[in-house]
Amino acid sequence: MEKKHIILVDDHVVVRDGLKALIEKIGPYQIKEQFDNGANLVNSWPFNTKPDLIIMDLTMPIMDGDEALGKLNDAGCEVPVLILTLNSDDERMLKLFRLGARGYLLKNCTANTMKEALDEIFRCGYYHNEFLTYSLRNESKPKKQSEQEIVLDQLSLREREFLKLVCHEDEYTYEQIAGIMNVQHRTVDGYRESIFEKFSIKSKTGLVLFILKHQLFNLL
Repeated sequence: MEKKHIILVDDHVVVRDGLKALIEKIGPYQIKEQFDNGANLVNSWPFNTKPDLIIMDLTMPIMDGDEALGKLNDAGCEVPVLILTLNSDDERMLKLFRLGARGYLLKNCTANTMKEALDEIFRCGYYHNEFLTYSLRNESKPKKQSEQEIVLDQLSLREREFLKLVCHEDEYTYEQIAGIMNVQHRTVDGYRESIFEKFSIKSKTGLVLFILKHQLFNLL
């Protein structure tokens, strides 16, 4: 099997060495280049040899992962990026996905979780365990409809409106969404819980990822 080429970005040499050993052990992956901060990564664009994936720490000196991701995105780089982080703050994770990140992993994740993330990104373009549950549940369904059609058929008009506001660039809170939709906060909670239950989603980040993965925003 042809190996996938990966760029690794982290400011700690010991961490990079450990990740390199782990990643090259768990699958057909090879670390081709390493950088110690986001600025050095961005300055190397366009890459001499296009990698299949960039694995990048979120918090680094000189240039953080989110700033580097934004600059690569602005430059037209289409290489998938998997973010490593110590904290999965919802708002910051939402920002990362809007900038084009394909997934994130906590730095204390297991080898099995790392393998699952890499396999999922190369299989379907994104990694998020909430998506994995949804995908497995729908694999046995008839393929007469597209995935988009299957999803949309399960959403009411108000749930679609709610999802579009969740993914809005103004990053509305649930309370603000209630005001825009002219309903009570508990009604918005009902829309959210209904969608969570239908698609095995557990967080606001999961909702945005769900919309991005199925390319629903312009269909809502």
